[in-house]
Amino acid sequence: MQRILIVITIVCWNLIAAAQNDPTAQKLLASVSKNYQSYSNAQVNFTLKAVNHQQQTTLNEKGVLIVEPKTNKFHITMKEQEIISDGKLQWTILKEEQEVQVAEVDPTASESLTPATIFTFYKKGYKYISTKTERLGNKQLSVVELAPEDTKKQFFKVRLRVDKALKQIYDVVVYDKNGSKYTYSIQNLVSNIKIAPKTFIFDKVNYPDLEVVDLR
Repeated sequence: MQRILIVITIVCWNLIAAAQNDPTAQKLLASVSKNYQSYSNAQVNFTLKAVNHQQQTTLNEKGVLIVEPKTNKFHITMKEQEIISDGKLQWTILKEEQEVQVAEVDPTASESLTPATIFTFYKKGYKYISTKTERLGNKQLSVVELAPEDTKKQFFKVRLRVDKALKQIYDVVVYDKNGSKYTYSIQNLVSNIKIAPKTFIFDKVNYPDLEVVDLR
């Protein structure tokens, strides 16, 4: 069974990697990106489901993302951690470890898939093809499959579904080479809301018991 999965993985990778970027998929992703970039800000409620087949474990977690698309500022709040960025510095608050790690924003991080980059990760470093359209209730979802151009990445495929009516990402599934699967689902998105400027700044006063680890 494991050998069959490996063969399927290689075949899927070769099909997508060998393909030129599909004009239909390119047009769809461009419309999603344009729509997202039109927001002055957005608050996104999301869920993350991680299934590890080797360890036979499943993780379900909820989170909230507040983001300014034009400035790359964001604030992610999850159960075990918070991540705050003003576009230049990033503060990662590890609640269980009682520490906050300070680092400069990595310019290559935009190609990684995280809650903060879920609306933009596909713009660079991926090949993609448009597949079928799926119906979910009264929603029409366009499906795009992507493969990273860098074959050294730990994952080999990303499956992205777009709500055609809203021109918004509905969910993203990441397929790891070890057989694990990670699903980011957008539960709710509200754009152009009123937020405080300090949302994107780490203030030690609000975290008095945390040790600051400077990684710059």
